[in-house]
Amino acid sequence: MNRPSGRDAQRNRAHPIEPGPRGPDRPRAEPTDPGPPHSRHRPAGTARHGHTVQLAKPLRDRIRAGHPWLYDRALAAMPRDVAPGDVITVADPEGDIALAFADPESPIRARILAPPGTRLDAAWARGRTEAAAARRTRDPLLAGCTGRRLVHGEADACPGLVVDLYETTAVVVFDGPAATVFWRPRLDDVLAGLERGGAVIAHAWLRGERRRTTGASSAGQAVRGDPPGELVIAEDEARFAVDVRAGQKTGFFLDQRDNRRTIRRHAAGQTVLNLFAYTGGFSLHAALGGATRVTSVDIAPPAIAGLERNLALSGLPAAAHERVATDAFDFLARAGKQHRRWDLVIVDPPSFAPSERARPAALAAYRKLIAAALAVTEPTGRFALASCSSHVTEADLIDQIAGLALDSPDAPDAALRLRATAGAASDHPVLPAFPEGRYLKFLLFDV
Repeated sequence: MNRPSGRDAQRNRAHPIEPGPRGPDRPRAEPTDPGPPHSRHRPAGTARHGHTVQLAKPLRDRIRAGHPWLYDRALAAMPRDVAPGDVITVADPEGDIALAFADPESPIRARILAPPGTRLDAAWARGRTEAAAARRTRDPLLAGCTGRRLVHGEADACPGLVVDLYETTAVVVFDGPAATVFWRPRLDDVLAGLERGGAVIAHAWLRGERRRTTGASSAGQAVRGDPPGELVIAEDEARFAVDVRAGQKTGFFLDQRDNRRTIRRHAAGQTVLNLFAYTGGFSLHAALGGATRVTSVDIAPPAIAGLERNLALSGLPAAAHERVATDAFDFLARAGKQHRRWDLVIVDPPSFAPSERARPAALAAYRKLIAAALAVTEPTGRFALASCSSHVTEADLIDQIAGLALDSPDAPDAALRLRATAGAASDHPVLPAFPEGRYLKFLLFDV
């Protein structure tokens, strides 16, 4: 990123666990550094199609049901001359099952593309993205929203490809070097299909490829028009300035849209605390919902400056909004000592578990954070918790909260009541056969 990331800085300061991206752009393969080029790498646009690779496990029914990933242990040895992005045929003793693109250096060795025999030509790429865009065009939950996800990777049958639209600027992300090799030569057809599906695209920006261990990105590039450095999107009555070239994710956290609307419906007459606020998505919706006062906390001063700009763009008074650039854990510790309380507390941290081995540390971090946040929530208030950690389930989060209630001297009267659960917004769909795709969890409790 070209500017400080409040969420990433917060994670790295408070929790010495393995860093990783926030989701879809989770789901993503376990972090592995592709390293320097070698004989297995080919330039983008030179992927081959030919090898057949046998399954090592009986996964035919799972693939046919729609699961799009094959892990390393699911496949027999891959031929040495298969490079990232090459198209392979996946087969078992019964015959061919699917076409996939290979990723020999990732734990996810292959991503399913289509049934065997499919021509992966320009018409195929246009058809996949046209169908994805058409689903958004007819989605009533996107009315009044000029920022939306047009292609959500595997869930839209376009594995490794993400396309977000901000006004008329498309932002394209390839999930790793194999996806880059496969999708880059098809990008013109991807955009053409989106337009046929109802999207209006004047500009397109290709985000630089992100190394999975360091988080560093190569330079992005304009692939159509001249994408502006900043633009403003509408989300109902809220307005947000978006940096499509260097902002977090593709510029904004579109996946929390419907959860922001839930907070708006619960904010009337309430004091609200928003932790890990970034540029104020939940904060603005709380204010628009009638909150009497909103406190927003983020470790990055640029994020707080962005929040101030969004308040002005949305016509909201800055005087009713306390803006704090500090570490969320430090803020909660001070607020607890000062006996400060809020009616509605929102906790939306960065991913604490980018890998399965980070999961125990992540659960401990969530428990600590939840306990500190509940300590500043009014006894008759509400508590909202979000998690973008794909290796932490909704059940894991509920278990942490149940454990805190058990530790209370007032148990069982101290138990919270879960009033709503949700995931990512409607333009971030999930395949029924691919529960790993449900990376975002949102829980709202009565305290």
